[in-house]
Amino acid sequence: MDLELRHLRILLAISEAGSLTRAAAALFLSQPAMTTQLRRIEASFGQPLFERSACGVAPTRAGELVLAHARTAVASADRIRSYRLRPVDGAEPVTVGGSSGPILSHLTLHLPAAVTNPVTFVQFSSTGDAMNGVEDRSVDAGCMVDLDGFGATPSEGVVVDVIGLEPVVVILPAGHPRAGQDRVDLADLADETWLLPPHDTGCDDYGALADACAPAGFAPRMSPHRIGDLSILCDLVAQGVGVALAQGSARAREGVAMRRLTGDPLIARHLLALHRDSPLFGARPLLLDLVRAAFEARCVTPS
Repeated sequence: MDLELRHLRILLAISEAGSLTRAAAALFLSQPAMTTQLRRIEASFGQPLFERSACGVAPTRAGELVLAHARTAVASADRIRSYRLRPVDGAEPVTVGGSSGPILSHLTLHLPAAVTNPVTFVQFSSTGDAMNGVEDRSVDAGCMVDLDGFGATPSEGVVVDVIGLEPVVVILPAGHPRAGQDRVDLADLADETWLLPPHDTGCDDYGALADACAPAGFAPRMSPHRIGDLSILCDLVAQGVGVALAQGSARAREGVAMRRLTGDPLIARHLLALHRDSPLFGARPLLLDLVRAAFEARCVTPS
C-alpha cells in the first residue's frame, strides 16, 4: 500500500485520542473501518506502530518515529494548502449532489475547505435524479450508486468515474432462520417477498435482482410497496413484510440482520459524475482523491 497524507492524519488522530474508538469518532469513521485502516498502515511498515491495552493505545518506539515525521509532513501540507486555498474574488459557486451513500457526507465535510468556489450540497432521492442533475447542470458534480451492469448510460458531456465496487447485502428479520449465517444463498430466499426502492431511471433494481435470482432457479416475488428510505425498509423487514437489499456499508437497525449473499451476485458501483463544462471539472483529481478516501474508509469491498 502506498502511504498517503490521509494515512498520516489517521496515525496522528489515533495518537492524539489514545483510543481507536475516539479517533474513529473524530474522523467520522466506524471503529471497524479505523481498525482496518491502521492494520493496513502497520502492514506497510512491517511492524506495529501502536501497542494495544485495556486503557487504549500508545505508540511503539517505531510509532513515535513515524509520528514525528507525520506531524512535520502534515503541518507542511497544511501550510502549502493554505496558500493554494486563499479565497479568490468572484469564484463561481458550485453545487454537488448525490443519492444515498457515504460519499456525499464525506464531501460535505471536506470539499468546501479544498476548493476556492463556494459549495452547496443537495441530496437526490435516486441515482437517476442525481445523474439528470449533472446532465442538465443543475448540479456540477454528483456522487451516486447503481448496480453493476444495470446502470444508465450518461449523456455526452458527462464523465463518470467508478470509485469502487461494493457487495449488496440482504436485509432479513433478526429472527429469520438464515439471519445467523455469515452468508446467505439466494436459493434459500426463493419464497420471500422482496421490497425494492421506487423506480429509478439510473438503476434497474428489479432487473438486477431478477438476473441474480435466475441461476438460483426462481423469479423474485415483489411486494407492491416501493420504499427508498432505509429506516422504513428496516422497519418493514423487522415486521415480516418482506426482505430487502442494501449497500454493504449500510448499518443494520434494530430488529434486522444484514448478511452478504453467497458469491456476491449483486455488486453496487459507487460513481462520481462530472459535467465537462462545470467549474469543478478542473478539480476532478482532487474530487477523485476525496471520494476514493471516503470509499476506502467506509465501504466494503467484494471478496
